[in-house]
Amino acid sequence: MCAQSQPPTSIFILKGRTLLELLRFHAESYVGMSKLLHDFSLCLSTEEAQSNSVSGEDLLTARQYLEMAKAGCEEIGLQVCTKHAEELLRSVDSGLITSPQIGALLQNIERELSCHFFVGIPPERVKLFTESRLGWEQVIARFPRTVDDVEEMNKCFSLSRYQAAVFHSLMVMEHGLVELGQKIGATDHREGWDASCKKLAEIVGAGYKANTTDLDYAFLEQLNTCVQAIKLAWRNKVNHATGKPNVISGGFACDVAEEIISATRGFMRRLAERL
Repeated sequence: MCAQSQPPTSIFILKGRTLLELLRFHAESYVGMSKLLHDFSLCLSTEEAQSNSVSGEDLLTARQYLEMAKAGCEEIGLQVCTKHAEELLRSVDSGLITSPQIGALLQNIERELSCHFFVGIPPERVKLFTESRLGWEQVIARFPRTVDDVEEMNKCFSLSRYQAAVFHSLMVMEHGLVELGQKIGATDHREGWDASCKKLAEIVGAGYKANTTDLDYAFLEQLNTCVQAIKLAWRNKVNHATGKPNVISGGFACDVAEEIISATRGFMRRLAERL
C-alpha cells in the first residue's frame, strides 16, 4: 500500500479558490499537484514490482487523485487532459491502473499547459486586479457610473498597461466633472473637462462676492487649483477621439501613472464629500 493514500485537498482548493485561480496566482499549487502525481506514480511502480498487483486501497487513492486532477483540468480548460483523466478513472473502475498511466497523465498536463499563455502579476499588485474597487468605495457610492472605469483603471495598472490606466483615470475624473459642471451651471453642450474647468475658473476669477452657487467659495478655489494643475500637467497630453479621451502616443511611466491615479482619487473623494 502506498504511504500517501489520502491526497491533501488543500493542494487543489485553498480558501475557496478553484484550481484555475490557484494556477493564476499560486504556481506552487501546480507544483504540488505535479509532485503528488509523480510520487504516487513511483509508489505504484514499487508496489507493482513487489506484488505484481495494485491494492484496493491504492485504487481508492488513485480515484481521489484522478477526480481532483479531472476537476482541475476542467477549470483550467485543458480539454484533452480532462478526457485523459476520465479514461483513467474508467481504468480504476476496472482495477487496471498502472504507474505509467499516472505518469502519462502528468506529462499530458504539462504538454497541454505549454500551449497556454499565462500572464504573471507582481505580488504587490494582485489586489489591484482581484479587488479592483478597494479604496474607491466612497467614490463609487457617490458616483456609481465610475465603477467600470475604476475597475479597468486598476486592472490595467496591475498589468503594467499604464497608458490604458491613465485613460480610465481620465474617465473616472470626467464623471465627477460632469456632475460638478451641472452643479455650478456650466452651459457648454459638451459636458466634462473643458466645460466644467472653464466655468469653474470663471466663478473663481469673479471673486468671493460674485459666487452664486451653493458651494463654498474656498472649496471652489481648491477645486480650481487642483483641476487646472492636473489639466496643465497631464490632461493636455490627451485628445478626444469618438467623444472619449484618448491618450496621445508616448505613454506614461509607472510612477507618473501612479501619481495620476492618486490625484484622481483625491479629487473624486473631495467631490464625493462635498457635492
